[in-house]
Amino acid sequence: MAYNMESKHKTWYDYLTEEQHKLLIDNSHLVNFNKGEIIIKQGIAANHILFLEQGMVKLMVEDEKRSTACKILSDNTFIGLMCTFVKRSFDFSAVAITPSQVRQINRSDFEEVIRSNGDFAVYIMQQMSLMTSKVVHDLIHLSHKNADGAICTVLIDLSSVFNSHTFQMPFSRVELANIVGYSKESVISCLSSLQRDGVIIASGKSIEILDSKRLEIISRLG
Repeated sequence: MAYNMESKHKTWYDYLTEEQHKLLIDNSHLVNFNKGEIIIKQGIAANHILFLEQGMVKLMVEDEKRSTACKILSDNTFIGLMCTFVKRSFDFSAVAITPSQVRQINRSDFEEVIRSNGDFAVYIMQQMSLMTSKVVHDLIHLSHKNADGAICTVLIDLSSVFNSHTFQMPFSRVELANIVGYSKESVISCLSSLQRDGVIIASGKSIEILDSKRLEIISRLG
């Protein structure tokens, strides 16, 4: 449910010529967002290509009744790349979980580079395919698990994203319930059970994983 689409050793910049790199960087803006600040509001026009250079962001899907967190992004990741090319507006909101830096790239210039640079075009297609595959895999993976297995899977993913066994949950119990497809009561019961068994400590949104091996076993078998 959380991902970083870039290689640790190679970024999208590496597929550009010096001239193309200069074009995109010179016509982009690096914007800083504080924790909790809205980066994208659902429904606004997708006029820029957004690249999360530093920080963590959660994507939210909103309807008339509720707002649901559906994905966590870490740094070196495009935000809404698929949406940008398929539609002219964003069908989600994006909120900074931590202080974040987002590069806003001119869409027309980005599309021109895609047209003129085959290697870059293939790379962007690969990134979009990976994003689609990840979303589908996560949905299928969680749908085949019971409540305990699904929640433990999410906790493991978050621990990996934060690179720590101690982290702040970036969403509420209700949002977590919507993500895993179970009731809020099931989520609360599972977290209480994990704490009672000494697997985690849960206090508000603060989570500390005490026994990662047991968490992985429950995730795998649940």
